[in-house]
Amino acid sequence: MTKDEYLKFTEGIFKAARGLVKLTPEEKLDFKPMDGLMTIGQVLKHLAGCLGESFSMAIHNSWPDIPEEEMLPPVEKLPKSNSVEEALNEIDQDWELLKEELGKISDETFNESKINVPWMPFPMTLLEYMMQAMEHVSNHRMQLFIWLKLSGEKLNTGHLYGMP
Repeated sequence: MTKDEYLKFTEGIFKAARGLVKLTPEEKLDFKPMDGLMTIGQVLKHLAGCLGESFSMAIHNSWPDIPEEEMLPPVEKLPKSNSVEEALNEIDQDWELLKEELGKISDETFNESKINVPWMPFPMTLLEYMMQAMEHVSNHRMQLFIWLKLSGEKLNTGHLYGMP
């Protein structure tokens, strides 16, 4: 898969996630369906670093130094977006970072360079890692969709996939 093919495929998922962020009412940022789960504001913050930030860490081998016991911190410790505008700015910056960092490498490097991701049990190519990052965005897009629906927002399947 070329870098351009990856971006083209991932862009649809990114745009659908961004569309849901845009539909998020400010007053619902603290909503969560139950204790122990992220709030909508935390989901928005999490979405903001899934692609560009992840890829940048991979190509620069600049992984956060997280002790194993803190790999999944308690939900109360997770950062949150303080506004929808902030979340939109951050997700847009992350998308631009992804494109910028992809521009620094060749298709061959993207497909063949192996990396060691600290939380993965085996080496993987940049492409494999970024396919997981794209899936990660898609999973949190669904989470945001469900949280918004549970909060009373009138959304339909079209919103999940970025259709008006």
